[in-house]
Amino acid sequence: MSFWRCLILVGLLAGLPVLGAAQNSSSQSPDQTGTADTSRTAPAAPLSAIAGIEGDGGTGDTASSLPQIPGLLGGIGVSSASLSEMERSNYLRGGINVGAAYDDNPLLLSSGVESNTSESIFPNIKIAESSSRVRWTLGYAGGLTVNQKFTSQNQGSHNLNFDSQYRLTPHLSLHVAENFSVTTGFFDAGNGGEVVPGSGGPNASLITPLANQKSDNTTAEMNYHFALNDLVGGSGSFSDSHFSNVAGQTQLANTQTAAASGFWLHQLFAGDWAGAAYRFERITFDPSGETRVHSIYAVNTLNFSKRFSLTGFVGPQYVENQGLIAGAATASQTSSWSTGGGAEFGWRNEKTGASVGYSRMISDGGGVLGSVLLQTTHGSLHRQLTRAWSGSLTAQHGTNQSLTVPFQTSASSINLTSVGVSLDRNLGRSVGFRMGYTHDFQQQFGVPGSSSTLDANRNRLFVTLSYQWAKPLGM
Repeated sequence: MSFWRCLILVGLLAGLPVLGAAQNSSSQSPDQTGTADTSRTAPAAPLSAIAGIEGDGGTGDTASSLPQIPGLLGGIGVSSASLSEMERSNYLRGGINVGAAYDDNPLLLSSGVESNTSESIFPNIKIAESSSRVRWTLGYAGGLTVNQKFTSQNQGSHNLNFDSQYRLTPHLSLHVAENFSVTTGFFDAGNGGEVVPGSGGPNASLITPLANQKSDNTTAEMNYHFALNDLVGGSGSFSDSHFSNVAGQTQLANTQTAAASGFWLHQLFAGDWAGAAYRFERITFDPSGETRVHSIYAVNTLNFSKRFSLTGFVGPQYVENQGLIAGAATASQTSSWSTGGGAEFGWRNEKTGASVGYSRMISDGGGVLGSVLLQTTHGSLHRQLTRAWSGSLTAQHGTNQSLTVPFQTSASSINLTSVGVSLDRNLGRSVGFRMGYTHDFQQQFGVPGSSSTLDANRNRLFVTLSYQWAKPLGM
């Protein structure tokens, strides 16, 4: 994380108590009364995907009248959290997670696979505060993962997560998020290790073999409700991924992505906002490659109370590439037009949350490729099964068609299908148990020197035992 970004975040944190005290004159939320916390699991980050903050005592904008800002434009996107997990909260939480994981193909090989078992310990701490004007969370998890076979990969892992939303004026809102991590292998740090949704992180439709990875994702978005039925906004994001100590013979490329967006939305009728957006994106990667993307989108977002949300966008993209093309021996410059778009739907009630989505757009290559035309379909379901048990299902399929590649040995395209399931159980007020399974199937096409498609299957199992405590924070 750069010095300047650290300085900005420290300044924001230092000013939060003053800003909250000056702007919060409304009554306290139920969590602010000092009632003891009876749940082990921390609520989801107390930010809706709405432009502005709901429940502001009837002053200024309300969630029922404002649109959902898509993750593409700097919003936090559609969440699969249930309504009970999205309640406002003022807590200091901490604890420790002890876990074990089994990976039957950590090197992502097509043949001659070798399995690995790892054990980990992760202390974590998280603070969450919310008022009618300010909502923010700050979490840190750090610990050690020990691999039974790949001992050279043993090292500490760290995750720092900050997510905030501010009502600067009755009609002006600011969203700032930062996620910094240093990880190796299968990272399950628990409550302190979430990744900020919609923060412009690296391509999740590609998986890498066991390696040390340092990543930094920063997002800032501001929107202004300047008229009864009109809203404008802008956002900027930066993502940086560095790889080292890669197991096996695979080569991975360090990747940086910077993006900026501007948008205008007009309310057609209650809950339905439509408008236009411009987005510029610059993707660079090692050893030498760059892609610049100019996009113009028509955007539509629908909100039906707290339970239903739907966002969609579509429009042309102009793409400029500089670097190696798959199968070529020398770098070249190319340009082309393509169509980008996507849609995401979310539904939730008190015990269930679900989201599904599809997108087609230019993206980074996740360290495996340079830049790609990415098409992805994903879905998630979270359900509170009983008072003690909850479960989650996730699935995604992504196709990555190379535009540029970092190495002459890189594939021309990679497809990934991934499914996962997890179960959580509260063993008391402070002790919890989590177990899960994921299956990944990745196909590489057009690999130089190979006459067939390179397929890699990977199965991962993990169990985690956690102890968590919570202290209510008064305002």
